[in-house]
Amino acid sequence: MRAWLDATPLASLGLALMREATGRSEPLEPLTPARPAALTPRARIGFWSLCGGVGASTLAALVAQRSAAAARPPLLVDLDRWAPSLALRARIEAATIVDVLVQPDHERDLVSRWSDVAFLPGSPRLHRDFDGARIAALLERLAADRPLVADLGSGADALDAAVLAPLTRLCVVAGGRASQLQATFCSRPLVRQAVPAVGLVTVGVAPEDASLIATRASLPLLAAIPDDEYLGRDEFAARAPTMRAIDGLIRAL
Repeated sequence: MRAWLDATPLASLGLALMREATGRSEPLEPLTPARPAALTPRARIGFWSLCGGVGASTLAALVAQRSAAAARPPLLVDLDRWAPSLALRARIEAATIVDVLVQPDHERDLVSRWSDVAFLPGSPRLHRDFDGARIAALLERLAADRPLVADLGSGADALDAAVLAPLTRLCVVAGGRASQLQATFCSRPLVRQAVPAVGLVTVGVAPEDASLIATRASLPLLAAIPDDEYLGRDEFAARAPTMRAIDGLIRAL
């Protein structure tokens, strides 16, 4: 029976599906369980891109959730002041960062949870009276001795000097489309004066192309996240090669 099944098109179809799911050319080889990587306790990481839709928000969430799986859950905060999306994708209705800012006596009680991650949703009202120094002080109090992962949003105004100052790393996220690449190259003068160390993370770009993009952008390449159709889905599912790349990114941070 097994020999007959191996000779049918079902065997080829099954192998193709397994290669797609595992990212391995030989998916029947034993898979070594990947141990999640954890952020260091004093890590303060920001994800940003000059144009939207590249994947900065998704990467911020994946890094936070992966570090939590390694028993070091960070504080995840959405600082996109125009179009915060993490709470929608997490299906969480809770107090936003604007609510927390106006209730300083209850700020810790207003922090939500997204699985094992402490989560502070963003607000589209944040741009009305953005006070970078006040926000930075709030985040440092809430993060305390745990890591901080911030989705900074997109655009030049998202690089607020007071918010950037406490960060240990600013991750510039680049996509492979022509407009996304142009935005990455145009962001060089903006990030050149950033206080934290700056690195590049590519999404949906082959590793060799990612190295070329990093060279052209004059930024160290932190990670190349492979093309993954699951990343655009709201449940934040990802293929095994993607999670291995996220682990590599966390170790680089």
